[in-house]
Amino acid sequence: MVLLILTTVISILSVLVMPKRISWIEMYTTSLFVVFLGSVADVYLDAKYDLYGFFTKGVDFEYLLIFIYPATNSVFLNFYPQSKSLAKKALYITVWVILTTLFEYISAQTEVFYYNEWKTIYSFFCYPFLYIAMVLNLKMIHRLQIIDKQK
Repeated sequence: MVLLILTTVISILSVLVMPKRISWIEMYTTSLFVVFLGSVADVYLDAKYDLYGFFTKGVDFEYLLIFIYPATNSVFLNFYPQSKSLAKKALYITVWVILTTLFEYISAQTEVFYYNEWKTIYSFFCYPFLYIAMVLNLKMIHRLQIIDKQK
């Protein structure tokens, strides 16, 4: 539980103090997307297929305290090198994949997260797609903002 509280506090503080490259509405809408995507994944991979879970089997109140998805999303997208080369973008995503996988491994060791049939290596290969989906979602939001301004 200490890991969860510490991570949540650090994540929220990071979002509040970081120099903003994306707007609050972009952070809000992309965070909603990430929470939805994470919840759908957890419903199927945890509840339906019992591959992994948080804390104990079944629905946990503590799960509601996990604020890492929106905060990580905001920090990741805020510093994403949009105007840089594909190699720099790939390196940025790779670093985040490694850090996220390491955090998941630590979470499993501290019993915040548990595995049944799931393996850390599966997450390592899933995370790049999740980060790319977050970038594409932000690009869609940018396009929608442009369309909205044209009206």
